[in-house]
Amino acid sequence: MTIPAGAFWGVSTARCLDYFGASGQRVHPKLFEAMVHVKKACATTNGELGILDESLSTAIVTACNEILQGELGDQSAVDALSGGSGIALNINVGEVVANRAGEILGGQPGIHDRIHPERHVNLSQAPGDAYITASRIAILLYLSQFKTCLLDLERLLRRKSLEFERIVKPGRTYLRDSVPVTLGQEFNAYGSAVEKSLRRIRESAEGLREINLGGTFVGTGYNATTDFQRRIVEILASSTGLELKAADDYFRLGSSMGDFVEFSSSLKELAVDLIKVANDLRLLSSGPATGFAEIFLPEVLRAPSDLLPEVMSEAPIPPLTEDLAMICFQVLGNDHVVTLAAQSGQLETNSMTPLISHNILSSMAILEKGIKAFSTHCLARVTANSPRCREAFERSGALVAALSTELGYQKATDVVNRASASGQDVKDFLLETKLITETELERLFHHRFMTTPGRMRASDDSIK
Repeated sequence: MTIPAGAFWGVSTARCLDYFGASGQRVHPKLFEAMVHVKKACATTNGELGILDESLSTAIVTACNEILQGELGDQSAVDALSGGSGIALNINVGEVVANRAGEILGGQPGIHDRIHPERHVNLSQAPGDAYITASRIAILLYLSQFKTCLLDLERLLRRKSLEFERIVKPGRTYLRDSVPVTLGQEFNAYGSAVEKSLRRIRESAEGLREINLGGTFVGTGYNATTDFQRRIVEILASSTGLELKAADDYFRLGSSMGDFVEFSSSLKELAVDLIKVANDLRLLSSGPATGFAEIFLPEVLRAPSDLLPEVMSEAPIPPLTEDLAMICFQVLGNDHVVTLAAQSGQLETNSMTPLISHNILSSMAILEKGIKAFSTHCLARVTANSPRCREAFERSGALVAALSTELGYQKATDVVNRASASGQDVKDFLLETKLITETELERLFHHRFMTTPGRMRASDDSIK
């Protein structure tokens, strides 16, 4: 086999490149990093237990540290979906670490007379337990920055809710006029949905903190020791900065992908809520003449066209809501693939693990990037069309609902109809007819009075 100059991967990786690689997608950087953490922790543990010579253990750990510091990041060579049970990535990382560690000891890459990928770097492991552990660690490592992204989105939605808290508009059920609501309450609900999604994601990630490293091929721990199983968890936790624990059943973690399915499902739930937010914003900004037009989305693009009148062809296009929705649709598809792959395992292993980890990490990556772009270039710049909200409120059944708490439904309807017929503002009409005092009117039309619990429609019989 011909190996490119400067490559630290070897013959077995080259064969993987020849045989596999149909997807054309690279291994996610966090997964490559996590696999290096696994090799580092195993070398440290094997050295401590006297299973591996101290000088070899030190060289492997040094090579791993260099990679984790970014020095051999370009050595991730295999396709993301190559090799059942993650064997291709295990080979790739094992060869890179062995060749660099051998070089540290004075050898040459490709000459494994000092450190061998299988006998030394992969000692006390098998591709199955190493890859599953790396997949769990990769997701947990990525989760740290992913949570920050969601927290920023939730806080931005809360800030927008405060900005819009005094803007009363008609609420809608089944797209029909309903009782009053504030624009701020709508945005606060979006913030609460994101907060709940983040909580689900955190809770579902707890199952990923169990690791089966040391279970080796099928969960029996063949070619590993109980001391290795006990110590590896502490060392790996220290290396990654994550809270980890040994599996309660090494066989389960090797054969069942339920923990991954649960986490993927939490990403799907987030995507569903974000699609709802994107669709609501599109609807609220629709128009300007024929839609709701209650908010303004920031202008991002214009689409001039000779086929449309100038007033229409120069209209701004807000594509970021569409971008967010498309990203979320992809996440829904990724989750479906994770489900199919998880149920496709046979007996003690699941050969579809590369597909599972790749789709989950891909979902996290596109969600993070999409949310950041949406928050920065769209959501942060959303403004309210206050006059339109007020007009829609006063022309809708929401105003009747608000007045009915004081006047009763029939009288409230009559007031709104008479004011509309005379072309008067409802407030002016009420003052002119002395149906309500000015103090009562200000209380009645206060945004909190109209949109908080405790108000009931007055009985028509109780109104004189």
